[in-house]
Amino acid sequence: MKTYVPILLLTVLFLFPNQGSAEINSRMALMDVFEGCVEEELSTDLPLGAQFEYCGCYVKEISLGMDLEEVMLFGLDVLDAGEDEEKQEKVLLSNEKITKYVVKCASKLYE
Repeated sequence: MKTYVPILLLTVLFLFPNQGSAEINSRMALMDVFEGCVEEELSTDLPLGAQFEYCGCYVKEISLGMDLEEVMLFGLDVLDAGEDEEKQEKVLLSNEKITKYVVKCASKLYE
């Protein structure tokens, strides 16, 4: 994951501190997540359009299933992992909601 994406996400999230609902409606915050996802190299076998589909699904699931506080805490955990991709993957997989969204959206690519 790119380090600057969580930083941008946290910056955007701090601009909207009063949004504590279970649904994220901040376009800027969701675009930061989407752009960070699209910038990742998911697979060389995966067509670019499929990656956009996956990232759109991932952002949709985050927007409907998490609140800003959860996303901020996740972003801080990713920042704490630094540039170590193995640590970042552990952070990703340690979050049950994120893991659920990854599996749900990845499985849609193979239906």
